[in-house]
Amino acid sequence: MWRYEHPTEIIFGKSVLQNLGDYLEQSNIKKALLIATNSSVKNGTTADIVNKSAGRILDVVSGIEPNPTIENVEMCAKKARELEVDYIIALGGGSVIDCAKAVCAVVSENCTAIDLMEGKNITKALPLIAIPTVSGASSEVTGTSVISWKEKDLKRAFTSPLLYPKTAVIDPELTYSCPKHVTAISGIDIIAHSLDSLGSVKSNPLTEHFAVQAAKLAFENLEAAVNGNAEAKDQLAFAAVLAGFAFTQTGTTASHACSYILTAKYDIPHAEACAFTLDSWFKINAEYKPLLEIHAKNIGFSNVDELVNALNDLKIKLGLRTTLGELEIPIEDLEIIVRHSLDAANMKNNIAPVDEAMVRNVFRSK
Repeated sequence: MWRYEHPTEIIFGKSVLQNLGDYLEQSNIKKALLIATNSSVKNGTTADIVNKSAGRILDVVSGIEPNPTIENVEMCAKKARELEVDYIIALGGGSVIDCAKAVCAVVSENCTAIDLMEGKNITKALPLIAIPTVSGASSEVTGTSVISWKEKDLKRAFTSPLLYPKTAVIDPELTYSCPKHVTAISGIDIIAHSLDSLGSVKSNPLTEHFAVQAAKLAFENLEAAVNGNAEAKDQLAFAAVLAGFAFTQTGTTASHACSYILTAKYDIPHAEACAFTLDSWFKINAEYKPLLEIHAKNIGFSNVDELVNALNDLKIKLGLRTTLGELEIPIEDLEIIVRHSLDAANMKNNIAPVDEAMVRNVFRSK
């Protein structure tokens, strides 16, 4: 037996952002706060959106860090409370959208971001419109937000059906101007989400279908997208949606569990941190789930080993770091990394049973 439910309305296509004003009017949205990337403010995208909103977007907040912090959430929540908004709109990558989700909960619950980090149950949240400007995190179609608490070297994910965006407006043209390194690292995130989902104890035939198709599209199109091919970027935008359909149901697994401390303590970008151990965990999971060999073939490879080799080649081509030395992480920190990795809640999702020695060996092999 398995179940699948997805509450987000998805509006996908080139230039669909131009119709946002009409959507706001039809949805009777009266007072909204726009949380946006710095780049979208600088390039005029936010001004264009505000102008099309007929006064429904009351203000714009930017300055969200690449890994959103409790301070970022509190800054946006303060503005949302001052304006007494009934909607939040997020324009950006996974960091901005994750921050916006947390804001939706903090404002409605009248709590703090620290309350969420400490496990407060989410019982209500403001509705959210998510508009991704990069293809990778899939936050526009998931019910999960990931926030960092820098003072404690913590990065935690919290999930609720109430955190699903009410609407995802996905316009691939917004990704066309992304710098090469942003496209590269975001595309790797699609692969990480897909392979992690396939290795989850919660996977089912539908999530596996989505994950396989997302990984296939990402492997086939990422290099071309990095080199500026618009059609390849369109395919990555679709792949991100498919990956989101997969891992929002299954959760992420070992590579993500191992990534949080790398990001929180060493400032390694999220997708690069996930990709760092992704190859090792996919091979380990294949030993416990032979079906992954078939999935590797459906993704486009002869077996798991060939997929893993292609992944590692791709990481090198894209300039991602693949050793602890390249990350400038001292081997003396290994036990801290192992402990934090095991403590991550999503490690329990991993299809292969994980213990301390296994995590240590994965990092020692790097």
